[in-house]
Amino acid sequence: MAVTPRRQRVLDPSRLHPVISWYSIVATGAVRAQRSMRHLTKWGVAIFVALSLSPSQASDAGTGGTGAGEFSIDSLFSRGRYEASFNTAVMFSPYIATYKRPTVNYTITEIQVGYMLTEFKEEGLFRGNFEVAAEGFGSGIFTGPGSYIAGLTVWGRYNFVRPGWRWVPYAQAGAGLVSTDIDRGIVGQPFNFNLDLGAGVRWFFRPRWAMNLEYRYQHISNANLGKKNIGINANGPVLGISYFF
Repeated sequence: MAVTPRRQRVLDPSRLHPVISWYSIVATGAVRAQRSMRHLTKWGVAIFVALSLSPSQASDAGTGGTGAGEFSIDSLFSRGRYEASFNTAVMFSPYIATYKRPTVNYTITEIQVGYMLTEFKEEGLFRGNFEVAAEGFGSGIFTGPGSYIAGLTVWGRYNFVRPGWRWVPYAQAGAGLVSTDIDRGIVGQPFNFNLDLGAGVRWFFRPRWAMNLEYRYQHISNANLGKKNIGINANGPVLGISYFF
Protein backbone atom coordinates (compact mmCIF):
# COMPACT_ATOMS: atom_id res chain seq x y z
CA MET A 1 0.00 0.00 0.00
CA ALA A 2 1.54 3.28 -1.13
CA VAL A 3 1.83 6.04 1.46
CA THR A 4 1.09 9.51 0.22
CA PRO A 5 3.61 11.97 1.64
CA ARG A 6 2.20 14.86 3.63
CA ARG A 7 2.24 18.21 1.99
CA GLN A 8 4.08 20.78 4.04
CA ARG A 9 2.12 23.95 4.65
CA VAL A 10 3.94 27.03 3.57
CA LEU A 11 3.09 30.18 5.50
CA ASP A 12 2.07 33.02 3.24
CA PRO A 13 4.13 36.09 4.32
CA SER A 14 1.29 38.38 3.26
CA ARG A 15 -0.83 37.03 6.11
CA LEU A 16 1.72 38.26 8.61
CA HIS A 17 1.54 41.85 7.39
CA PRO A 18 -1.60 42.88 9.38
CA VAL A 19 -0.17 41.29 12.54
CA ILE A 20 3.20 42.99 12.11
CA SER A 21 1.52 46.33 11.34
CA TRP A 22 -0.74 46.09 14.39
CA TYR A 23 2.20 45.18 16.63
CA SER A 24 4.31 48.05 15.31
CA ILE A 25 1.49 50.55 15.93
CA VAL A 26 0.97 49.36 19.50
CA ALA A 27 4.71 49.27 20.20
CA THR A 28 5.19 52.77 18.78
CA GLY A 29 2.27 54.12 20.84
CA ALA A 30 3.61 52.52 24.01
CA VAL A 31 7.05 54.04 23.45
CA ARG A 32 5.53 57.46 22.82
CA ALA A 33 3.41 57.21 25.97
CA GLN A 34 6.42 56.21 28.07
CA ARG A 35 8.49 59.05 26.63
CA SER A 36 5.76 61.63 27.22
CA MET A 37 5.28 60.47 30.81
CA ARG A 38 9.03 60.58 31.45
CA HIS A 39 9.25 64.09 29.98
CA LEU A 40 6.29 65.28 32.07
CA THR A 41 7.81 63.79 35.20
CA LYS A 42 11.20 65.44 34.54
CA TRP A 43 9.59 68.80 33.83
CA GLY A 44 7.40 68.52 36.92
CA VAL A 45 10.33 67.73 39.18
CA ALA A 46 12.43 70.50 37.60
CA ILE A 47 9.67 73.09 38.07
CA PHE A 48 9.13 72.23 41.72
CA VAL A 49 12.85 72.21 42.47
CA ALA A 50 13.16 75.65 40.86
CA LEU A 51 10.18 76.97 42.78
CA SER A 52 11.44 75.57 46.06
CA LEU A 53 14.81 77.31 45.56
CA SER A 54 13.29 80.63 44.48
CA PRO A 55 13.72 83.73 46.68
CA SER A 56 10.00 83.81 47.41
CA GLN A 57 10.48 80.68 49.52
CA ALA A 58 12.26 82.78 52.09
CA SER A 59 9.16 84.91 52.52
CA ASP A 60 6.92 82.00 53.47
CA ALA A 61 6.65 83.38 56.95
CA GLY A 62 5.16 86.52 55.46
CA THR A 63 1.94 84.88 54.32
CA GLY A 64 0.15 86.05 57.37
CA GLY A 65 1.45 84.03 60.30
CA THR A 66 -0.77 84.15 63.35
CA GLY A 67 1.59 82.60 65.87
CA ALA A 68 4.26 80.00 66.43
CA GLY A 69 3.74 77.08 64.08
CA GLU A 70 0.68 78.73 62.51
CA PHE A 71 0.11 80.56 59.24
CA SER A 72 -2.70 81.99 57.14
CA ILE A 73 -3.19 80.96 53.52
CA ASP A 74 -5.71 83.67 52.58
CA SER A 75 -3.17 85.71 50.63
CA LEU A 76 -2.28 82.70 48.45
CA PHE A 77 -5.79 82.76 47.00
CA SER A 78 -5.90 86.50 46.29
CA ARG A 79 -6.65 87.61 42.76
CA GLY A 80 -3.58 87.41 40.53
CA ARG A 81 -1.78 84.66 42.47
CA TYR A 82 -0.61 81.42 40.80
CA GLU A 83 -0.58 77.74 41.60
CA ALA A 84 1.67 75.10 40.00
CA SER A 85 0.73 71.42 40.46
CA PHE A 86 2.19 68.04 39.61
CA ASN A 87 -0.38 65.23 39.79
CA THR A 88 -0.67 61.51 39.14
CA ALA A 89 -3.83 59.44 38.86
CA VAL A 90 -5.18 55.97 38.17
CA MET A 91 -8.43 55.84 36.16
CA PHE A 92 -10.79 52.88 35.82
CA SER A 93 -13.51 52.35 33.21
CA PRO A 94 -16.23 51.70 32.26
CA TYR A 95 -18.14 53.69 34.86
CA ILE A 96 -21.88 54.58 35.10
CA ALA A 97 -22.63 54.15 31.36
CA THR A 98 -21.22 50.63 30.89
CA TYR A 99 -23.28 49.30 27.96
CA LYS A 100 -20.98 47.94 25.19
CA ARG A 101 -18.02 49.73 26.72
CA PRO A 102 -14.90 47.61 27.25
CA THR A 103 -12.49 47.93 30.16
CA VAL A 104 -9.89 50.66 29.60
CA ASN A 105 -7.77 51.43 32.67
CA TYR A 106 -4.96 53.98 32.54
CA THR A 107 -2.65 56.20 34.53
CA ILE A 108 -2.36 59.99 34.25
CA THR A 109 0.71 62.17 34.77
CA GLU A 110 -0.05 65.89 34.52
CA ILE A 111 1.45 69.34 35.00
CA GLN A 112 -1.00 72.12 35.83
CA VAL A 113 -0.78 75.89 36.26
CA GLY A 114 -3.63 77.81 37.90
CA TYR A 115 -4.48 81.51 38.14
CA MET A 116 -6.68 83.08 40.83
CA LEU A 117 -9.44 84.94 39.02
CA THR A 118 -11.27 86.58 41.93
CA GLU A 119 -10.99 87.71 45.52
CA PHE A 120 -13.00 85.86 48.14
CA LYS A 121 -16.72 85.51 47.50
CA GLU A 122 -19.55 84.79 49.92
CA GLU A 123 -19.11 84.22 53.65
CA GLY A 124 -19.39 81.32 56.01
CA LEU A 125 -19.36 77.80 54.55
CA PHE A 126 -19.13 78.97 50.92
CA ARG A 127 -16.34 81.49 51.43
CA GLY A 128 -13.85 81.06 48.59
CA ASN A 129 -12.67 82.16 45.16
CA PHE A 130 -12.65 81.16 41.50
CA GLU A 131 -9.54 79.83 39.77
CA VAL A 132 -8.79 78.87 36.15
CA ALA A 133 -6.12 76.27 35.36
CA ALA A 134 -4.52 74.76 32.27
CA GLU A 135 -2.81 71.38 32.15
CA GLY A 136 -0.95 69.01 29.87
CA PHE A 137 -1.15 65.29 30.57
CA GLY A 138 0.12 61.94 29.35
CA SER A 139 -1.43 58.56 30.11
CA GLY A 140 -0.32 54.97 29.80
CA ILE A 141 -3.04 52.34 29.28
CA PHE A 142 -2.39 49.19 31.33
CA THR A 143 -5.69 47.39 30.64
CA GLY A 144 -7.58 47.62 27.34
CA PRO A 145 -7.15 48.02 23.57
CA GLY A 146 -4.62 50.85 23.38
CA SER A 147 -1.33 52.12 24.75
CA TYR A 148 -1.54 55.88 25.34
CA ILE A 149 -3.74 58.95 25.89
CA ALA A 150 -2.34 62.49 25.81
CA GLY A 151 -3.94 65.90 25.79
CA LEU A 152 -4.69 69.35 27.16
CA THR A 153 -7.42 70.42 29.60
CA VAL A 154 -8.71 73.78 30.85
CA TRP A 155 -10.30 73.75 34.31
CA GLY A 156 -12.66 76.07 36.16
CA ARG A 157 -12.31 75.61 39.93
CA TYR A 158 -13.93 76.97 43.08
CA ASN A 159 -11.79 76.91 46.22
CA PHE A 160 -13.49 76.80 49.62
CA VAL A 161 -11.13 78.80 51.84
CA ARG A 162 -11.99 78.99 55.52
CA PRO A 163 -10.09 81.43 57.79
CA GLY A 164 -7.40 79.68 59.80
CA TRP A 165 -7.76 76.34 58.02
CA ARG A 166 -4.94 74.38 56.41
CA TRP A 167 -7.51 72.27 54.54
CA VAL A 168 -8.94 73.79 51.34
CA PRO A 169 -11.68 71.75 49.60
CA TYR A 170 -12.43 72.47 45.96
CA ALA A 171 -14.77 71.50 43.13
CA GLN A 172 -13.94 71.79 39.44
CA ALA A 173 -15.02 71.07 35.89
CA GLY A 174 -12.88 70.92 32.77
CA ALA A 175 -12.79 70.27 29.04
CA GLY A 176 -10.03 69.72 26.51
CA LEU A 177 -8.46 67.89 23.58
CA VAL A 178 -7.15 64.32 23.43
CA SER A 179 -4.94 62.22 21.14
CA THR A 180 -5.05 58.44 21.61
CA ASP A 181 -4.48 55.11 19.89
CA ILE A 182 -7.41 53.41 21.64
CA ASP A 183 -9.27 51.02 19.34
CA ARG A 184 -11.20 52.97 16.66
CA GLY A 185 -14.27 50.87 17.39
CA ILE A 186 -14.43 52.68 20.75
CA VAL A 187 -13.31 56.26 20.08
CA GLY A 188 -13.68 56.38 16.29
CA GLN A 189 -10.54 58.39 15.50
CA PRO A 190 -7.20 59.57 16.97
CA PHE A 191 -8.53 63.07 17.78
CA ASN A 192 -11.04 63.26 20.65
CA PHE A 193 -12.35 65.54 23.39
CA ASN A 194 -12.35 65.14 27.16
CA LEU A 195 -14.91 66.35 29.71
CA ASP A 196 -13.99 66.20 33.39
CA LEU A 197 -15.48 66.67 36.85
CA GLY A 198 -13.52 66.61 40.08
CA ALA A 199 -13.71 67.31 43.80
CA GLY A 200 -10.88 67.22 46.26
CA VAL A 201 -9.03 68.81 49.13
CA ARG A 202 -5.62 70.44 49.63
CA TRP A 203 -3.65 70.16 52.85
CA PHE A 204 -1.07 72.92 53.42
CA PHE A 205 1.91 71.34 55.16
CA ARG A 206 3.96 74.50 54.58
CA PRO A 207 2.85 78.10 53.92
CA ARG A 208 3.23 77.75 50.12
CA TRP A 209 3.08 73.98 49.68
CA ALA A 210 0.04 71.70 49.67
CA MET A 211 -0.70 68.03 49.12
CA ASN A 212 -3.77 67.36 46.96
CA LEU A 213 -6.18 64.42 47.04
CA GLU A 214 -8.98 64.36 44.47
CA TYR A 215 -11.70 62.20 42.99
CA ARG A 216 -12.07 62.64 39.22
CA TYR A 217 -14.49 61.58 36.51
CA GLN A 218 -13.32 61.73 32.88
CA HIS A 219 -15.27 61.24 29.66
CA ILE A 220 -13.44 60.82 26.33
CA SER A 221 -15.25 60.80 22.98
CA ASN A 222 -15.17 62.42 19.52
CA ALA A 223 -18.47 64.36 19.78
CA ASN A 224 -19.85 62.26 16.89
CA LEU A 225 -17.17 63.52 14.50
CA GLY A 226 -16.08 59.92 13.80
CA LYS A 227 -17.91 56.92 12.37
CA LYS A 228 -18.06 55.35 15.84
CA ASN A 229 -18.34 57.10 19.17
CA ILE A 230 -18.80 54.67 22.06
CA GLY A 231 -16.38 56.70 24.17
CA ILE A 232 -14.83 56.13 27.57
CA ASN A 233 -16.21 56.93 31.02
CA ALA A 234 -13.52 56.59 33.69
CA ASN A 235 -13.10 57.54 37.32
CA GLY A 236 -10.39 57.30 39.94
CA PRO A 237 -8.19 58.99 42.56
CA VAL A 238 -5.69 61.78 41.90
CA LEU A 239 -2.72 62.55 44.17
CA GLY A 240 -0.49 65.57 43.74
CA ILE A 241 1.48 68.45 45.16
CA SER A 242 1.01 72.20 44.62
CA TYR A 243 3.17 75.27 45.05
CA PHE A 244 1.57 78.76 45.37
CA PHE A 245 3.32 81.94 44.29
